[in-house]
Amino acid sequence: MAAQVLDSFHPLISSWFRESLGTPTKVQLATWAEVMKGRHLLVTAPTGSGKTLAAFLWAINQLVTGAWSRGATRVLYISPLRALNNDVRRNLITPLEQLQASFARAGVSFPVLQVQTRSGDTPGNERRRMLKSPPEILITTPESLNILLASKGSRHLLTGIETVILDEIHAVAGSKRGTHLITALERLVPLSGEFQRIALSATVRPLETVAEFVGGLQEINGEYRRRPVAIVRGEHTKQFSLLISAPEETESGPEREIWPALARRFCAIIGEHRSTLFFANSRRTTEKVTRLINEEAGEELAYAHHGSLSREMRLAVEERLKAGELKAIVATNSLELGIDIGRLDSVVLIQTPRSISSAIQRIGRSGHGVGEVSRGLLFPTQGMDFVAAAVVARSIADGDIEELRPVQAPLDLLAQIILSMALTEAWDLDELYGFLKTCYPYRNLARGQFDLVIEMLEGRYADSHVQELKPRATVDRLANTIATRPALSLLIFLEGGTIPERGYFDLRLRDNGAKIGELDEEFVWERRLGDTFSLGAQVWQITEITHSAVQVVPARRTQQIIPFWKAEELDRDFYYSEKIAGFLENCSARELGAEFTRELRERYFMDRGAAEALERYLRRQREATGSELPHRYHLLVELYHDPDTKTEEQQVILHTLWGNNVNRPFTLALCAAWEREYGHPLQAFYNNDGISLLLPREFDVRALLSLVAPEQIETLLRASLEASAYFGARFRENAGRALLLPKTNFKRRMPLWLNRQRSKKYLPRSAGTRISRSWSRPGGRRCRTISTWQT
Repeated sequence: MAAQVLDSFHPLISSWFRESLGTPTKVQLATWAEVMKGRHLLVTAPTGSGKTLAAFLWAINQLVTGAWSRGATRVLYISPLRALNNDVRRNLITPLEQLQASFARAGVSFPVLQVQTRSGDTPGNERRRMLKSPPEILITTPESLNILLASKGSRHLLTGIETVILDEIHAVAGSKRGTHLITALERLVPLSGEFQRIALSATVRPLETVAEFVGGLQEINGEYRRRPVAIVRGEHTKQFSLLISAPEETESGPEREIWPALARRFCAIIGEHRSTLFFANSRRTTEKVTRLINEEAGEELAYAHHGSLSREMRLAVEERLKAGELKAIVATNSLELGIDIGRLDSVVLIQTPRSISSAIQRIGRSGHGVGEVSRGLLFPTQGMDFVAAAVVARSIADGDIEELRPVQAPLDLLAQIILSMALTEAWDLDELYGFLKTCYPYRNLARGQFDLVIEMLEGRYADSHVQELKPRATVDRLANTIATRPALSLLIFLEGGTIPERGYFDLRLRDNGAKIGELDEEFVWERRLGDTFSLGAQVWQITEITHSAVQVVPARRTQQIIPFWKAEELDRDFYYSEKIAGFLENCSARELGAEFTRELRERYFMDRGAAEALERYLRRQREATGSELPHRYHLLVELYHDPDTKTEEQQVILHTLWGNNVNRPFTLALCAAWEREYGHPLQAFYNNDGISLLLPREFDVRALLSLVAPEQIETLLRASLEASAYFGARFRENAGRALLLPKTNFKRRMPLWLNRQRSKKYLPRSAGTRISRSWSRPGGRRCRTISTWQT
């Protein structure tokens, strides 16, 4: 089959492939077999299986043979990261140069094929040159594609597209960013006509849903039909080698001592390898671990890498590791996707990732070659972290990941999309509605919802004295058309997109104004001139704080504070949470001891230290409760009375294990039911593992859950959601996506608190319920009472 498929390429291309790369992988052969037939594709295969080259090679063949004319953009490659685009361009130019040399040796001319990137980092002169001389292969991001579509001068670049390659589709398909991307893809169709769609991913499920998302729909004689999308699965399951480990305990063994022990272990790992990539779950942990490693080593062994460091600093760190000048990087998910940082000897996960697919992506950064094993070390830091680590390890071995669910009909983004579409041409409203329904996320969009968004953009609510609700578009009711006001083009270009505004301060060097990174505004508010802090393995001293920036100079001090960023907490979905609860259910039903520890080592990939640490944790939990562990069918309720206060309240903790996606709405419903029943607000806190409540000491907690009946959930949520801090934060983000919170000056930072206040103008006044995302566990077992309920 390999010979037959390769023979379909130009003879010199097929011979180059055999000489340079050998035998094609099965996923490459299957991809080419479908691509040659013109079918739309979803290709899912492990990292290192050659799927990206497979997606490009037939397009290169068509350009080389003249099947597709040159001088226009024929191939559009879209990935979620600018840095990944630059890597793809470099990795694509290499085989093109090799092909050119191969053709030259055979005395055959090889056409000049331009490969260019287009993103927010592309200089203006390059963008103008691109318009005059379009590249045959254009590499871009979802945001830049939407800007091209909204620009009358740039749209001609997109009139001859033959193939669109959507890389790392799993990274966006489950979010509004995916909606932004896929609606842009449908907007290409009127410009280029039908084109081939090829989506690539290493970790995605369910395949059928993602295939439908990529394919979209076609309207044929008033009926909407899905475009058929073939699914190509990798020929083998990626081999992972994951070991869960724990540092040697100190003599006293308090939890606060785990970080110095981890730092010593990390330094040893770095010393044993040429290059090591550490992953942490937050920017703050990244900075903390970087500092601890360098302090332990007495030299700069590691450098931090996360989204709040400037692009220039991240790029410099990547290049230093690739060149062997830096031994280690400590990163967040900023390096989770396939950015080229050279060949990695070691990947270390610090604490368990919030999703199984994220763990797979991180470990997959090692062992990139075809058939290579991806190896990683995972270091949990506390009891429940060891439980989650065991669940993740077993799930990776079983190839079991969370399901991806595309967002359904987001109306905030719909407003932005309509404004963008109407910027370049007037649309008949009926045709616009029909077109939007060809996009998978809006396939079930109700006409009533569409009309309400149109009325908002038309200015129906302008008499509310809210300036931002004044007309954004011109609607001609007689002609039944909509057009965007030309003055809004700058707003769409500069503030369009889906990534929420966080109100960060720029961090800049005092001497030359070069941007170092970004700081959370609440962290800045707590600082004074002369304060020092650590960021990116460097200590900085504050010299000036302006309305939009913090100016600093390098300082030489140790043991500095580490910045915090408020928007870092990640929700654990119910699928992953259910696996954790299922693991604890299994642990509750069996004896702990040597046999259990042996199973943890053999089945859950733990070393002796980690297995014993988890066994001790579960044993302590049983001793504390006098009963079985919390799990799917057993709710553990903890009551705490603080002896040092005279308050008449008690803290009640529900160990639900449901994850924030369930704990958050349940907490809101519980608060609404409490206020309805007792006439005063309930103080409540939640995180991924449970819900904490402050209740009167005499209250019988057995009556707690009876307050919320299943059939009342929606009514209770409607009563409490609007007044919650969570709703306020999400509403602000949605108002921003709908372009209702424009900056008064695009060169100045818009404080987050001001955007919160501005977004409140769109809401009716109502009392709030005090709800927080997390809590600090009380100490003192002598004050703790445990109740257990079967559910």
